[in-house]
Amino acid sequence: MSAADLLAMKFEPEQWIVGDLLRVDSKRISLLAGYPHDGKSTLAMQMCVAVTKGIRFLGRDTLRSSAILWQSEAELRKVAASLQALGYNPHTDEELLVLNSSAGENNLDALRRELIAHPEVRLTVIETLDDLLRIADLNKNTAAREAFERFDTKILNDFSHRCAFLALHHMNKEKRDRKGHMLMGATVIGGKTDAVWYLQRQSDDDEVRVFETVNRSGRHIPPTYLKFNKETQTNTLDKTIAEAKKEAREQTGDKIKEAILNFFALHPDSSFEKDCLDVIEGASSDAKRRIFKSLLADGSISKHGKGTKNSPYVFRISDSQIPTEERKEAGVTA
Repeated sequence: MSAADLLAMKFEPEQWIVGDLLRVDSKRISLLAGYPHDGKSTLAMQMCVAVTKGIRFLGRDTLRSSAILWQSEAELRKVAASLQALGYNPHTDEELLVLNSSAGENNLDALRRELIAHPEVRLTVIETLDDLLRIADLNKNTAAREAFERFDTKILNDFSHRCAFLALHHMNKEKRDRKGHMLMGATVIGGKTDAVWYLQRQSDDDEVRVFETVNRSGRHIPPTYLKFNKETQTNTLDKTIAEAKKEAREQTGDKIKEAILNFFALHPDSSFEKDCLDVIEGASSDAKRRIFKSLLADGSISKHGKGTKNSPYVFRISDSQIPTEERKEAGVTA
């Protein structure tokens, strides 16, 4: 095919099961990756129910459709409890099929049979990738490639045009410098995927999760804190890490400004470098200098003296600033 022929072709618009996050006809599987007990199953179940209801998931529109949940880890009673908490209604929502693995049957054959029997299914969630593919050696590229070739032959080649596939997968225990290297197993796994969703707890002592996506197409979600509602078993996006850091810097900056003003209210005609700088806590010296210069520039602090040995520069707050008594009431002492 020439480039001219390719450019002359007409392509259908991409069809998103979850807006700009999970699509059909990508010819690749997508992954939801995380460490054990970080909440992958809960988040995947929420997505399944959101799709069957046609409601938004993590701020993105969904295509209302039937779904298959292929799973091998959770007890059926726990699956039922999750569905009840999420408000799944079999009478009003699209069909959600729960397919349990069987030791005596080929997993891919079982999944293929159900996809043929239910052509209306647009989403298949797999828990987990390794349980479905039964990769002989997860860390070997050859074994992983052969397993994906079987998956392509029996599943993707015939059903990816109408169904999106998302598989849960574990991350490496070792911290890696690149996201793709955080996936457990051979590097070919990352190359065979469309989108990867990462879900991580901040630490073992912190229940807050961070979610982000890396997409080949669509619109990714940057590292973002999740808010979890235990009663409804649902996650929502909170602030991005970048927003939280910016907010923290701004709050720190406001505190430093207030501390500098407090100092010169209680110690008028003092120097900044010798008298004030070291007693202000909560930021680097360069940051404190920048904030001090901004206060000087906007007239909050005035400069006096000639800058000579006998008449060094000293500073005091302007008359428009908060009176000293109010500062004392706020807990500031000389």
